[in-house]
Amino acid sequence: MSKSLSERSLSAIVWVLIDKLGGSVINFVVTIVLARLLSPEDFGLVAMVMVFFEFSAVFVESGFSTALIREKTISEIDKSTTFIFNLIVSVFLYGVLFLCAPYIAAFFDQPLLTAIIRILGLSLIVNSFSIVQNSVLTQEINFKSLTIVRFIAVVVSGACAVLLAFQGWGVWALVVRFALNDLMSTIFLWVITRWRPTLQFSVASFRRLFGFGSKILAAAVLDKFYTHVYKLLIGKFFTAATLGFYTQANNFTMMVINTLFRTVHSVTYPVLAKLQDDIEKLKVGYRKILKLCSFVIIPALVVLGVLAEPVIVTLVGEKWLPSVPMLQLLCLSGLTYHFSSINLNMLLVLGRSDLSLKLEVIKKINITIAIVVGLQFGIYGLILGEVITAYINLLINAYYSSKFLKYTLSEQVKDILPTVSFSALIGILLFFLKDVHALPGFANMLLVSGIGGILYLALHIWAKTEEINLLRHLILPKTLQLFAKFKTS
Repeated sequence: MSKSLSERSLSAIVWVLIDKLGGSVINFVVTIVLARLLSPEDFGLVAMVMVFFEFSAVFVESGFSTALIREKTISEIDKSTTFIFNLIVSVFLYGVLFLCAPYIAAFFDQPLLTAIIRILGLSLIVNSFSIVQNSVLTQEINFKSLTIVRFIAVVVSGACAVLLAFQGWGVWALVVRFALNDLMSTIFLWVITRWRPTLQFSVASFRRLFGFGSKILAAAVLDKFYTHVYKLLIGKFFTAATLGFYTQANNFTMMVINTLFRTVHSVTYPVLAKLQDDIEKLKVGYRKILKLCSFVIIPALVVLGVLAEPVIVTLVGEKWLPSVPMLQLLCLSGLTYHFSSINLNMLLVLGRSDLSLKLEVIKKINITIAIVVGLQFGIYGLILGEVITAYINLLINAYYSSKFLKYTLSEQVKDILPTVSFSALIGILLFFLKDVHALPGFANMLLVSGIGGILYLALHIWAKTEEINLLRHLILPKTLQLFAKFKTS
């Protein structure tokens, strides 16, 4: 990796870290405040319709974003072709959702969903205006601009939602939050980027980009459907409140994953895509990514799972206690998320979107079996099936890493074994410490988790692991240098 690319990569990681520790934390705080002001049913209603929006968004994007990011240079005709396609598909899908809204509401037996779908659905069209801008900034590794845009959107939309919740708007506070966030993100992306679409549509450009993106689209459709099918089934066969509890548990889990893993994942794809022709460097890069991601994500999810009850009660209140066992199960499932994503990301970097699709089909067959069996045992049977298939599918994801990068599953397990062992030890310790109330409420939770964190780092330092060496001798010094440059610039 050249020096300039290395510096741009580290700079990007700093900005994405600011994004996650800034925007994501604010987003999480807003969610906590709203959880105290609104009911589980309100969150459940929005979760029901978000299934359809996120599924539709996959078709709007159709893998073009990933295809553009993978390009070494993005031509003007590629940008305009992508923009026109995204816009046309978004308008069409909004029309479909608008017409189908009453039927979706009838499916869940929730009449209010008709209006919610027709209002939130407009975000599909709004977001189609920003797909190219997002892709271009990501391809250029310009995460500073993306961070600023997302931060402003999260703060303003979150503040408006909290204000509306205080005034008794109920579920509409959540609707405004999502819609306003998308609208502001799009507006600011248009303000800070110079590119403007033209009426150029190239069939050749479309075929080339869609040739790569279509495999990603098919895989994403399967992934999104099966990611949200649990919410769909919970909303159909259980109550809106039950779906609200599940959604809140999922929010806590994804907060950890998005903040700690997405920071690295967002940057590494465009960076490693530039090294797609050097297999040796790719393997070295992926080993470091897996180790560093595991270093922060595994202990964080272990701590969250062990302290699930005090975390839920302290942050969102006792009315959300039914979320506790769900959160603990989802933390077990979440431990595999970065592992699987890193292995799948490798296939996309190598241009093997066809194999990515093949893997998705196999994994979804496993999930279907788990859903059919799990539903027989109620809500916890359904979630437990989700956990079991996550580990089975992890083994499947790792197969091609062994084939193409010669990075076998045994090597991957060996690379993260110190982190897994130390995290397990910390988890056992915190299990016994969590009922010792040395301080009141929130302070006690911070104290216990802080003790676990310090001991975890101490174990890594004692073992002189590669992760702690990378942290001490590369990441922290480079990060401090970059922050110093930002202060003086």
